[in-house]
Amino acid sequence: MLTRLSTVLGAVTVLLGGFTVWSHQQAGDLRATPATRNVALTDNARTSEVKGSVNDVVNTVFSYNHTDIGKTERAAKDLLVGKAVRQYDTMFALVRKSAPEQRLVLTTTVTDSAVKMLQGDRARLLIFADQRSTRGTDGKSSYAGAMLAVDAVRRSGRWKISNIDTFTGGTTSNP
Repeated sequence: MLTRLSTVLGAVTVLLGGFTVWSHQQAGDLRATPATRNVALTDNARTSEVKGSVNDVVNTVFSYNHTDIGKTERAAKDLLVGKAVRQYDTMFALVRKSAPEQRLVLTTTVTDSAVKMLQGDRARLLIFADQRSTRGTDGKSSYAGAMLAVDAVRRSGRWKISNIDTFTGGTTSNP
């Protein structure tokens, strides 16, 4: 009888040990999912840092003055990386051509943003901005809302935009 009880207890111990190992592995798998690595909602300090930094980048590279387009281009060269460089060059090709002739001034101001994903040195944000452009040739201003989704990476201690997804916003004119 004692031998049978020892055998049963040994079998139960092996089963519980196996269950413990399996449970530990499953818990590790759950912690390793992308959703749990995303600290956008749990690390307020980092989320605030990336949000403020990327908002400043958007305000800087999407604003320009016809008298010094080079300033904006230098900022873009410093604050954009990867795919965003080509995307920006495409978006601003017309600006480079028409801004001096029309004496354009564009001011972009981020009005709201949200960090959708923050994992290590990578982030994805949704940006809402107001844009005001003024033509010096006739003094007319126009206003537009802009909505962007941007990917950002932290390089050399600074957040830089690595991808830009644009959405169409409405435009109204003010005579």
